[in-house]
Amino acid sequence: MNESDWAVGDRHRLTFDAFCDTHHRTWTGFAGARLPDARAARAAVETAKGRVWHEWPRILREQFPAFQAWTILKEEVGAAVLQRMAADEPPPPPGHVPLWVCAVRRAAERARHLPATTAGHQQLYAALRGLSERRHDVVVLRYLLDLTDAQIADCLATTEANVRSTATQALNRLAAALVPARPGPVPHCPRPRREHG
Repeated sequence: MNESDWAVGDRHRLTFDAFCDTHHRTWTGFAGARLPDARAARAAVETAKGRVWHEWPRILREQFPAFQAWTILKEEVGAAVLQRMAADEPPPPPGHVPLWVCAVRRAAERARHLPATTAGHQQLYAALRGLSERRHDVVVLRYLLDLTDAQIADCLATTEANVRSTATQALNRLAAALVPARPGPVPHCPRPRREHG
């Protein structure tokens, strides 16, 4: 390896380290939301980083490097979840409510998509699992990890407008899944009459 090869290698390492620093909180937060064991979450993130480094020259040539890394991270987190299931590790206790479920509930209540007393945490958890992958990702990144729409757009290779639209769709889906059907027709609210004078 000549001196210019070393320079390229050092530059790649510097850009890789900076990239990982930028996305570390997002990756660890997502892994921690999906894996209740902090050690398993850290291991999934480290494995994903190793794969990203291995593919770093190719990823740098992609239009959306953060999306490429996000895809790898999700594969590793998914593999860790499957590994836990295969090992018959006990599920969380019945009363346990994942942090991200609480965060989404608070967000939905603030957005007035869900009344505070509509459904229990288990129902919300089931409704979240019923979301499409993209909607689920936006909900976790936006409401649990507090990423900006620009950061989410970078991760998911989309636009900020699409992130906002997807978040609204996700909350609407959650509301529809959780609000029980009302008996009988929905009452019509008459418009206030204008006084002429």
